Amino acid sequence: MPCYRCGTRQGDPEPGKGSPWRRGVISEHQVLICPACQPAVLAELARCPGCGSAHLIRRLDQVECLDCRLTRDADEDSGLSGAETAPDSDIPDISVMSRSDSAPIRDPGLAAEVARALDRLRGRP
Repeated sequence: MPCYRCGTRQGDPEPGKGSPWRRGVISEHQVLICPACQPAVLAELARCPGCGSAHLIRRLDQVECLDCRLTRDADEDSGLSGAETAPDSDIPDISVMSRSDSAPIRDPGLAAEVARALDRLRGRP
């Protein structure tokens, strides 16, 4: 999943170190935020109604706070404006959205990158 704001793809973190990327919920959708965009996007993150934390995740049709474990149903009518939907589906595909201009991001090299990663996992040269 690319960064919600700039579309940058997350790379593998250095061994033994956690990822500097941050997850959050915006408009009832889970998003990923790169380190460069975090200062600008943090104010947009949804907050837990129980403890005020922005440490939320979305699972199926629920939003859960990872700090206090409060779980609530996600609003069905909330969504990111301009999000594309998959064919025969009403679920927005926010993985191809760029927050800066709401235009779809196409990454033609992604398929090749995934194929190389799968080959490495399978032990193929």
